[in-house]
Amino acid sequence: MSKARQNRLRKAKEWFSEQGFTEDSHIVKAYRKKFNVDKDCAMRELCLLHVLSPEKQKSYEDQLAAKKRKRQESRKPKEYINPDQDEYFYFIAGYTSGGAPYGITWEQAREEGLVEEED
Repeated sequence: MSKARQNRLRKAKEWFSEQGFTEDSHIVKAYRKKFNVDKDCAMRELCLLHVLSPEKQKSYEDQLAAKKRKRQESRKPKEYINPDQDEYFYFIAGYTSGGAPYGITWEQAREEGLVEEED
């Protein structure tokens, strides 16, 4: 944990107890404004402080977990590209010593019934 976060959490614990927040208060908004952090940081730090009601604590933790999952999913490759195919070859069996690919062309694959005819 960074030194800045440690200092902010120490100050926030004291600040929170002075505010007299109710269940309907916009705690995250107030925290963001006071400590100049983004929404995710505010929710994360309020959860670390354990100053929220159990319902809000669980709600914020669930929101943060969902955002983390979404970020991780977006890092995954979007599409698998078969290295044994290209725009000319349905299947690349190998490469000549000069680097030219050889194998079954898309036209040959259609003729042999390996792929359906295009419209």
